[in-house]
Amino acid sequence: MRKLVFIAAPFLLLACQDWPEPVIHSVSPPEMRASESTELAIDAELILPAAVDYSKGTIEVDTQVSVRVGSLDVPTLAVSPEGVVSTRVPSVLTPGSYDVKVTLGDGRTAVRPGGLTIVEGEWPEGYSIDPIGPQRRLVPFTLTVRATGAGAAAFRGNVRLETGVGSTVGPRVSEPFVDGVLTQQVVVDSTQADMAIRVTDIAGHVATSNTFLLQ
Repeated sequence: MRKLVFIAAPFLLLACQDWPEPVIHSVSPPEMRASESTELAIDAELILPAAVDYSKGTIEVDTQVSVRVGSLDVPTLAVSPEGVVSTRVPSVLTPGSYDVKVTLGDGRTAVRPGGLTIVEGEWPEGYSIDPIGPQRRLVPFTLTVRATGAGAAAFRGNVRLETGVGSTVGPRVSEPFVDGVLTQQVVVDSTQADMAIRVTDIAGHVATSNTFLLQ
């Protein structure tokens, strides 16, 4: 097997600083559209760090693997035994070339310079937000956002969620739209009673919800 995720016996006698550096062989696909959330497969050689207890005959493997595209941290969805790291990149990066970085639990890193190229996308003409009724602080509620205009039903990207000064909304980046519609649980916190949620995308489109009561 060319790519190892689990610890091979010859490495058990090595000190932590002697673990081999990870290597990224490829990123697939190497290109994504700016307006589409895209799942990536990072093909890498990963020797995960381990702590060996010889008295007990046990090995504890640190399976933490994190991924960054440019300056954006993206989720690690899975790591296969063959060393393929699966992640999903939201549509919040402008067109350009981005380094792809993998970091293991002990801090060892591998970088694929220019591993992902983001090209221009096709955005909806705008967004509309379904009416929001009274809500409670830090209690999740459903937010529904609809892409509008020609081709809106094909939109599968993400938007950023924002509130006013002194307020927070989570998550800050939405899940991908499905057939042009986003339905997602969000949480809002604020010292203010009158609230509104704003959605934005990297193409400059902005939509603001109705003002709702936050108790």
